[in-house]
Amino acid sequence: MRPPTEPAGPQDRTDRWCIIGAGPAGLATAKNFRDAGLPFEIVERHDSLGGIWRYGQPGSAVYRSTCMISSKRLSAFRGFPMPASAQDYLSHREALAYLTDYARAHGLLDHIRYHRAVSRVERQGTTWSVTFEDGAVCRYRGVVVASGHHWDPRPARFPGRFDGRILHSSQYRTPHLLEGRRVLIVGTGNSGTDIAVESSRVAARTLHSVRQGCHYLPKYFLGRPMDEVMEWFVRVRAPRFVHRLIRRAAIWCVFGDPTRFGLPRPTRRIMDGRLILNSELVHHVAHGSVVSKPDVAELRGDRVRFTDGSEEEVDVIVHATGFNATLPFLSAADLPVRAPGRYPDLALHVFNPAHDGLFVVGMIQPDSGAWWLFDDQAATVAAYINAVTSSESAARKARVLVRAQAARRYQPPGTPGPHASLRIEHDRYTRILRRLRRDLTSAAEKA
Repeated sequence: MRPPTEPAGPQDRTDRWCIIGAGPAGLATAKNFRDAGLPFEIVERHDSLGGIWRYGQPGSAVYRSTCMISSKRLSAFRGFPMPASAQDYLSHREALAYLTDYARAHGLLDHIRYHRAVSRVERQGTTWSVTFEDGAVCRYRGVVVASGHHWDPRPARFPGRFDGRILHSSQYRTPHLLEGRRVLIVGTGNSGTDIAVESSRVAARTLHSVRQGCHYLPKYFLGRPMDEVMEWFVRVRAPRFVHRLIRRAAIWCVFGDPTRFGLPRPTRRIMDGRLILNSELVHHVAHGSVVSKPDVAELRGDRVRFTDGSEEEVDVIVHATGFNATLPFLSAADLPVRAPGRYPDLALHVFNPAHDGLFVVGMIQPDSGAWWLFDDQAATVAAYINAVTSSESAARKARVLVRAQAARRYQPPGTPGPHASLRIEHDRYTRILRRLRRDLTSAAEKA
């Protein structure tokens, strides 16, 4: 049901914070703001909560078989465990039901305003103006952007012309459109491997273009979800070489040497590069139902030439090449970027270095479940707001604390820098946020 027409002229909502997005990051932010006593409202462009987990609805990027790639025990929001009856890796249906239960349990449903697509956010003195696509304008105390970064597709670009069908993984829903076709999947992420496996069951031929080798981990090891096994070593603070050893052992015990089936050898050490959680791809490559190919060199009508000189006839190309982390409703003046095409210049991927009234929650790519980290980000934002509003001296200290903690290393080795990647190591990152949150709370209490 659409909301009633907004009154003419800007609406004064400077008594509250605007949270953009009713997906996991937005709900986590709202819950933590409620706990901290910060008034807020959530604006959501669609007609229900859930973000990308609303399968089949506008704005959703999940396909019919999508499951979470982190186990339920390491994905749940803090203090709100996922149902014991749910499968280890939640389906999109279970994930959406969990998000709905979370919002209901914490009294968030009445704070969501649907059909509120944001077109522009800009600072106006000490407040922030939010303009919606229907022309309505509201002024808020501040803004938390929690709209996610899986909605602006980033397809690969190749020279030449292709006569067949091209789609991005965000447009893929079921393998029906691949049935009987010669299919090329471009991209080595979890979506790319999932779609390659599905294609192998229905397509006439499935090619998987892999620019550089990856480490493929099984979803289960020793009868437990792989991330649960590895989290035990995180909690006992095992050195990095032990983590490498266990992951390498899991790969060898389950798959042996994947390169002997035609998969390229990884160019980086395990944990320094991308880890793919998929128990089936190596099996299908070994049986020939998925053919591993190098990077695409050129498109030639109904054929594709690869960098090794080989050519293949192709009917459909699926770009599983990720998304741009863009925030088009913000200007560079209010949220600067380091260089064109880079991610926003945010301390700890959260804090705006220029303004105390604009934050981002949820723009990370962790090596674990993400939702509980959104919880940590949101709780830290709430602590920061309470510190900067308690006194001028506490505000100065809060800004110094953020800059100091932002300088700490929280990304995997080999990552080019905090503004060139969203990747984080969850254990280091959450310890930094926890320490910062404690110091911010102390600063506010002493004000």
